[in-house]
Amino acid sequence: MSIAEDLYTAGYITYPRTDNTVYPDDLDPRERLDAFVGTRTFGDDAEALLDQEEITPTEGDEETTDHPPIHPTGELPGASDLDDDEWEVYELVVRRFFATVAAPATWEHLRVVAAVGGGADAADLSLKANGKRLLDPGYHAVYPYSSASESFVPDVREGEELAVTDTSFEAKQTQPPRRYGQSRLIETMESMGVGTKATRHNVIQKLYDRGYIESDPPRPTRLAHAVVEASEEFAERIVSEEMTAQLESDMQAITRGDATLADVTRESREILEEVFEGLMASGEAVGDHLRESLKADRTVGGCPECGSDLVVRQSRQGSYFIGCDAYPECTNTLPLPSTGKPLLLEETCQDHGLAHVKMLAGRKTFVHGCPLCQAEAADAQEDRVIGACPDCGVGKTASETPRDEGDAANAGGELAIKQLRSGSRLVGCTRYPDCEYSLPLPRRGDIEVTDDACDEHDLPELRITYDGDRDPWELGCPICNYREYQAEQAGGSELESVTGIGEKTAAKLQDAGIDDVPSLKDAEPDTVAERVDGVGPDTVREWQAKAD
Repeated sequence: MSIAEDLYTAGYITYPRTDNTVYPDDLDPRERLDAFVGTRTFGDDAEALLDQEEITPTEGDEETTDHPPIHPTGELPGASDLDDDEWEVYELVVRRFFATVAAPATWEHLRVVAAVGGGADAADLSLKANGKRLLDPGYHAVYPYSSASESFVPDVREGEELAVTDTSFEAKQTQPPRRYGQSRLIETMESMGVGTKATRHNVIQKLYDRGYIESDPPRPTRLAHAVVEASEEFAERIVSEEMTAQLESDMQAITRGDATLADVTRESREILEEVFEGLMASGEAVGDHLRESLKADRTVGGCPECGSDLVVRQSRQGSYFIGCDAYPECTNTLPLPSTGKPLLLEETCQDHGLAHVKMLAGRKTFVHGCPLCQAEAADAQEDRVIGACPDCGVGKTASETPRDEGDAANAGGELAIKQLRSGSRLVGCTRYPDCEYSLPLPRRGDIEVTDDACDEHDLPELRITYDGDRDPWELGCPICNYREYQAEQAGGSELESVTGIGEKTAAKLQDAGIDDVPSLKDAEPDTVAERVDGVGPDTVREWQAKAD
């Protein structure tokens, strides 16, 4: 649900918290379909639907006036705007909308009943077979998430005798109940009176955010088990769904006028005081239990160097990494991505026996995988050089490279596509750490170096490709791409991507005829200083040096 809400906030789909199954009268299906014509993923299906003489959306039983059924707005995301999970949810919404405006599917059904002959009870025994054949796929052609599988029965005639060629007995066992999916969990919460329609999704999301559950379907973490165990032992009432349901019922009673706020507050305070008294009396035991579980939740696996535990740690700067529990005797460490908070998954690496790591980062949450596999892959990956470093590359001297003082021989760095041990990817200088120039690259997708080159920076343009039907992302020149990103983050013009140029200064430069970074780099500093108040030629030269 959080992904759907992010898509709504970004303007790609309508409000997701709705039970309505009837589109409003002012919704024009053709207008929505027109928005997808020409797109790689949805274009052909949209054109096929538009060829229908009449487009009449299907309607469900639920009709409310608050929000329409979830459907695309017509605002299409770019290739780099959505991660894999967001794209899957968005595609589901789009194809569901397509299905509601498509023609019905046409099936042919056949049922064969074979009577077992020979005995007195033959009339009571029969073998039945059901077959179906798809004559017209209808909405199945645009909505692959609904089964369109066919089944065929033998070609027989009424009254024909069939020979039994073989018989077999199958031994089957009952299976344990399936894990709760999010939708089923919400239905169960509703049946138990826990939460409201507006809060149940938030409750589940908080459980994810706090590290009590992981994966989908949700799986409790070791920390969650520890909290429940401690609560059952020292404050049993707090884990009772009856307590939560009672509190919800009391609040609804206040709304109806069947109870007063004072009475409900008094009863709730008495319940909670009893719970907290039990917890406070056993505070030390509860703390020990939770500390042990917290360590277990941070344990990635065995250290390959000394055999102790590898655990998730946090540096003084706030970043996360994996270190040996035997430190300082063992200094083995593994890096983690700088984005997000790590959560250990149930899945483990077959090669190293280490738990896979998931980085919780809101919309940008992703699975990092085995940290040792990521580090080894980076160590084995050769850098791909794509051009000269703009800070210390060809033609630069020591005086022009502020990070290198006094040694011109160190000049001549190159830009290369690098895979870091933390799993991140970037374009960085081959002279790192002497030169720290770098540009970010997306974590997902295959990076292709194209034959097209940027005229401004003489660097090849990059393309990011993905598995499946997702359109490739034409990232282009990495320097130009990062410049555009900085401008978007600043919420202003391209000039604001240059360090030292704010909104007001950018406006002054534009009034002087300097509209973008290339025109700034080509401008004469003295001329700019004459045209722009409060700006000297040396300042312009600094901007030009920092432009890339």
